[in-house]
Amino acid sequence: MKTRIILFLLFAIALGTCKKETRLTAKKIKDIRTEAQWDIRITHSSFSSTEAAAERSCSLFNDEIKGLVNGIQAAFTELCEEQIAALDSTNTEMTGKYELSISDSVYMATEQYISVLVQTYEYMGGANGNTNYYALNYDVRNNRFITNKELVDYEKSNEINTLLKSCLKDPDNCYTFKAPTIEDCSAINFTRNSVEFTYGKYLLGPGSCGPVTISVPSEKLKGILKINFQ
Repeated sequence: MKTRIILFLLFAIALGTCKKETRLTAKKIKDIRTEAQWDIRITHSSFSSTEAAAERSCSLFNDEIKGLVNGIQAAFTELCEEQIAALDSTNTEMTGKYELSISDSVYMATEQYISVLVQTYEYMGGANGNTNYYALNYDVRNNRFITNKELVDYEKSNEINTLLKSCLKDPDNCYTFKAPTIEDCSAINFTRNSVEFTYGKYLLGPGSCGPVTISVPSEKLKGILKINFQ
């Protein structure tokens, strides 16, 4: 009986000393706005936590992504109004409705780090629209955003560029404009096991090839990666 009590107490102590994991909850915020001359479709992530400190930190991240989305939307609306006014002044008709689409991809969302890639597509007439990428990398525990140069060592760009070239998956030999480099990268994100380098359309190859994301395993970035995501 004594043995069982001692084992129970040891087990309880072990549980008490274990670090409690703080889980983040992600949800999608959606907003659709339709006007006579343009359509806006927005979907972006928002994070929360049951732990007080993490919840406060998530609020800071949420404010940042919301501010980014609102800024892009405001700039788009202003540009639409200016372009419509210019067309009206010359009695020129629009060829089609203008369009703004905003979405995101969550690469990581833990009690330590959040990494989100925001993608925007804008169509203002003509043959093709424009796509832009924005990486939001965030240190939850320290309430601060991580810059690219805080993420990887740019002084080792030659080594990084060699890895990017070797990790590019291009079975159809489509990306022929130039080799990928960290300097030309549109956005950098991370997962627990890799760093993700996104290149927009036309950067590495023709528009028909589309954008590409190069995944470099973290183990290949030893001495280059400045943050441990494990």
